Amino acid sequence: MYSTAPSLPTPPMGNPPVKAKPGEGGTSVDFSLMNTQLEEAKRARRRAEDSFKALQKEHANAKKQLEEVDKRINAAVLAQQRTNKNDEGPLRAYSKLQRKTLQRIGLGAINNKQSFGLAAVTILLGLTAIIGRVE
Repeated sequence: MYSTAPSLPTPPMGNPPVKAKPGEGGTSVDFSLMNTQLEEAKRARRRAEDSFKALQKEHANAKKQLEEVDKRINAAVLAQQRTNKNDEGPLRAYSKLQRKTLQRIGLGAINNKQSFGLAAVTILLGLTAIIGRVE
C-alpha cells in the first residue's frame, strides 16, 4: 500500500495554461482570461468614446438651436417695443387732439388751476342747460 516512490503532481483538468514567453517573467500563467478582459475593456472604452462624441455633437446642435431661438425672441421683443412706442393708444390720441385744439384757439398756455376753473364753468353751464330743459 505504501510506496516509497515519490508521487508526481497530476495536471489540472481543462485547458492547459498558456506558457509565458521568454522574457515575460518566466512563469507559466494563464493570460487568456486577462487578454479577453482587456479586449472587452478596450471595446467598452471605444463605445464610450463614440457615445461621448455623439453627445457632444448633439449638445453643440442644441446650443446652436437655443441661440437661434434666443435671437428670434429678442428680435420679436424689440419689434413689439418699437410698435408700442409708435402706436398710440386711444387715451394718448385723445389727449393729443385736445392739446392741439387748445393751442389752435389760443388756450395752449393754460395752467392746471385755470383748466379746473374752465372745467367747473363747463359743468355748471351743462347743469344749467339740463335744469332749463326740465322746467
